Amino acid sequence: MDKQNYFLWLTENTESKWTNDSAILSQIENARKIGAIGCTTNPPLSYEALTVDTEIYGDDLSKISRDCTDDEFALQAMSLVVKNLSNYWMEFHKEKGGLCGKVRAQVAPNLRNDAEGMLKVGKILSSWGENVMVKIPATEAGVWTLEELAALGIPTNPTVTTSVSQMIAVAEAYERGVARAEKAGITPGVTTIAIVMGRIQDYLDSLRTERGIDIETTDLEWAALAVVKRTEEVAREKKYKSIIQPAAFRCARHVEQISGGPFCSTIHPKVQKMVEEADAAGLMKREVLFDAPVDQGALDRVCKAFPEFLDAYEYDALKPSQFVTYGATEMTLDGFDIQGWQKLITLR
Repeated sequence: MDKQNYFLWLTENTESKWTNDSAILSQIENARKIGAIGCTTNPPLSYEALTVDTEIYGDDLSKISRDCTDDEFALQAMSLVVKNLSNYWMEFHKEKGGLCGKVRAQVAPNLRNDAEGMLKVGKILSSWGENVMVKIPATEAGVWTLEELAALGIPTNPTVTTSVSQMIAVAEAYERGVARAEKAGITPGVTTIAIVMGRIQDYLDSLRTERGIDIETTDLEWAALAVVKRTEEVAREKKYKSIIQPAAFRCARHVEQISGGPFCSTIHPKVQKMVEEADAAGLMKREVLFDAPVDQGALDRVCKAFPEFLDAYEYDALKPSQFVTYGATEMTLDGFDIQGWQKLITLR
């Protein structure tokens, strides 16, 4: 008898939920068969969908006015993907509610310091479908925006969260927003906080290369996991309503070591394949491991080699004004801009 797919095992036997970290329709359909309950879009993922699923988007893309500004064009191009996926998931969302059938849509990376601008665009993104969650970067300006959106009852997805400090700030912003919404008689929207652990690992890897530091990639993987596990510990301790969303997975170990946690992860098809191959080789433990400790030796080596990692790992290590310039966050937002938003503009 064939062994049950790992992701089906995960969703049917533990608290963990997950979404597909891709906007390509065939990949979403495949992920849904093995338990995915929604999908994530961001500028790079939207560009990829527009250039792969051309039979779906080609005609509508050609109809967008070329007289609008670059940012307006990119936003309209992204709307084609988000609206289509919102429709795709809507029946499931209405049947199941909550996080089921949610589609995540992100504001332009160049708005990272523009609170009012993000609020304006966030309202636009929300109007694309009742099952759309608005992705706002965890910058100082983003924290303000997230509270305002939560106060309006709009589902949110704080993203580019690369430190415990940022997680605490956005979680508390959501608490304030929910309190305001309830006082005004508004039903609060759900929120998931994207802890982009792979982006933390990427940042450490760039420092390793730049400084010629001799340290194993597996140590960096464990360090990224340590941030996710610590954010969940804090969330439980403080009884936050926010749901932690592990994101930007880089290896099968990342999926295995948070298994069973009260998460709603977003997992790219490439990582899904890594997990399935590792599982077929007998390398995936089918256990609840999210509370298991990380490799302490690896964590110690990373802390010693990279002082910057402590800014991600320690409580309140970063002030809100430092969020946007913290290396992992800045590098990620720059990547979203260059590899996503600017590429969307090239489609005009």
